[in-house]
Amino acid sequence: MKFNTKQSGRGKSSLGAIGIVVLVGIYSFAQPVLNDRYGLNLPALRSNQAGQGAVAEVSDNSSSLQRGETQTSEKKRTASKPSSSGTANSATVKQDSAKSGTSQPGMSERARGPLADRMSPTKSGAKSATVSPASSSSRQIDAKQVEGAGDSDLLYGLLREVSPKRYMSPAGLQYVPGSAEGHRLEHLRRHTKDNPSRAGSHGVFDGEMEGALKTIDKAYERAKKGTRTTKRTDDGRTIYTVDMGGRIGYVGGRDGNRKRKPMARRVRMVLEGTRVITAYPM
Repeated sequence: MKFNTKQSGRGKSSLGAIGIVVLVGIYSFAQPVLNDRYGLNLPALRSNQAGQGAVAEVSDNSSSLQRGETQTSEKKRTASKPSSSGTANSATVKQDSAKSGTSQPGMSERARGPLADRMSPTKSGAKSATVSPASSSSRQIDAKQVEGAGDSDLLYGLLREVSPKRYMSPAGLQYVPGSAEGHRLEHLRRHTKDNPSRAGSHGVFDGEMEGALKTIDKAYERAKKGTRTTKRTDDGRTIYTVDMGGRIGYVGGRDGNRKRKPMARRVRMVLEGTRVITAYPM
């Protein structure tokens, strides 16, 4: 009986050893297949002791990896908390500065950016509205120079030269070469000064040439409307006598000087179409 017991014990131990060997072989064969197919990280077993060491190493590595990930996540959380608090603090500072009307120069410039001042309606409006006295006065001088240049191109400040020696007034009357003086304007000039030695009456316009030209234009406008105007024709020429309703000159010559130069309030114009032949006060 004792012999049989020993033999049965030896048989069981040999069967267990064989089973362990078989399991180790199956595991060694199945380990790479399972890792490739299911993405597992099963350790390889070189021997019993080596396998135990590998399993322990894998467990240690996994635990250390988990600890590292935990520490990293904790660092990220701690890092995010100050940034959020910093954002809240900066927002509070901006609100306080906006309420108080004062802001920190460095922070406002960084927050606004380089184009903020140009895009700001208040600052741009203030810059555009701010004009120095020197610039405004220079603009006024320039405007006067432009006006002077425009007037200098006009004869007597009124007549525009439409062709050589042919001038047109603002009302559309034309002054062209002709008469004994060589030009109608030279003939008109005689009626801007008195000639006491001339026989009869001699009408003289107030305001010299500029005043005479303006008065003739006004009389022509009245004549076209028929306002206090008499009209007749003679040899293709139209003769207007227009009452201007007030003084436009005086009557000179021998008769006028004998009467102490009475006031003239009417204008007589002799026209050929729009061309002025003569015009004088009466």
